[in-house]
Amino acid sequence: MITLTLQLPEPVAAEFLAAADELNRRFTGANPKIEAKSLMSFALARHECADICAQFDLALRLVQGPEEPPFNPVLTQSFGREDRPVPPPPAQTQEAA
Repeated sequence: MITLTLQLPEPVAAEFLAAADELNRRFTGANPKIEAKSLMSFALARHECADICAQFDLALRLVQGPEEPPFNPVLTQSFGREDRPVPPPPAQTQEAA
């Protein structure tokens, strides 16, 4: 097992804390009580390499644009971006003066 120390933005941490509180209300007999860090570990544990690469490749492409090569050489999939037709821009009309 690997132990990680992560810094989370306050809104993200708040969501996990709220989820832990909600689950403890639903499952009053849970012993020990459900903690936010347990939920975070569970959420992270369900991902596989390809899923993680695809998620970050997509996010980074959205930031840098479609012309950039994949950031992860393992990921060669194009997600079909090049195959989608680009709609023409809306026609510009001139208003009568």
